[in-house]
Amino acid sequence: MSQHNDIFIPPSVPHIAGRHCGSSAIRDLMDFHGITLSEAMCFGLGSGLGITYLELPNTQTPFIVHVRSMDYEAEFFARIGVPFAWTKFDTPQAASASLEQHLAAHRPALLLTDIYYLPYFASKTHFPGHAIIAWQMTSTGDIWVTDTERPTALTVTTYALEQARFSTSPPFIHYGNQFAPASLQTTITAEMLTAAIHANANTLQDESNPLSGLTALDTWISDLPRWQSTGDWRWTTRFAYQVIEKRGTGGSGFRAMYAEFLSEAAVYVPRIEDCRLPILMQASAQAWCDLAMLLKAASEASEFPMDALAECIRSVKTTEQQYVSAALRL
Repeated sequence: MSQHNDIFIPPSVPHIAGRHCGSSAIRDLMDFHGITLSEAMCFGLGSGLGITYLELPNTQTPFIVHVRSMDYEAEFFARIGVPFAWTKFDTPQAASASLEQHLAAHRPALLLTDIYYLPYFASKTHFPGHAIIAWQMTSTGDIWVTDTERPTALTVTTYALEQARFSTSPPFIHYGNQFAPASLQTTITAEMLTAAIHANANTLQDESNPLSGLTALDTWISDLPRWQSTGDWRWTTRFAYQVIEKRGTGGSGFRAMYAEFLSEAAVYVPRIEDCRLPILMQASAQAWCDLAMLLKAASEASEFPMDALAECIRSVKTTEQQYVSAALRL
């Protein structure tokens, strides 16, 4: 590792500042292994859209609406035909030892972390499930990592990374989750893209669970009185706004980035344009953005805007359903 006047020189890594932690990290990992894909393409191949309604009693945020699929990373690698499983560990020390072995062998590792423990975030709130890439160790044992929108590699102490990788903050419990493949190979095909689009639309359409997919929006509407009466509704609505618009989604609950994926995928599958999927997804993105802005305004309001929120959530469901119906006809 190069060093001058006690200042570490960041390693040369194929990192491009991105919008979402998981898709930007996977883009970097693919690029390292010689496969150049856009972040939007990586997100779409992983069928990244989702809606999950979570209740976390006795926490600062008793209700959360998660707007990405829950198994994005596994779905991406399965879609491109690469065997995938998170390696998990019994102790932080075992996780660090394994990571050190991979980095010594020049195998970068995809890791799941909690931003609360990553010093460069200076976060006062926990946000687990955050993906980063670890690339190299410094001569003093720190780890070079890349992270979403940050333009260059950053160093994190082994201890801080251990804490981040073993977060117990709900809803995602970490056990040092790590994926460090020796090689990656794939070829993007029209069939692969069509399957990814169908899979994502089916996930959103699935009515079997009232806490996921489009039906989760109905659950959210029926639960709005509890949003008003449980905990600090100003912070609950503020956090929901951040999750949709700010916290690594690329805006509009990932829908803006997914619209880009659809436009890219149309080069391989022209029928995507014939079905107006990019236009319908752009409408869904706008509806999610409108909802996010209302949630932000609610967080600063004197009264809880029950009726306005219900109407806005219904609008999201309508536009999302229009997209899903068209996507399933692809």
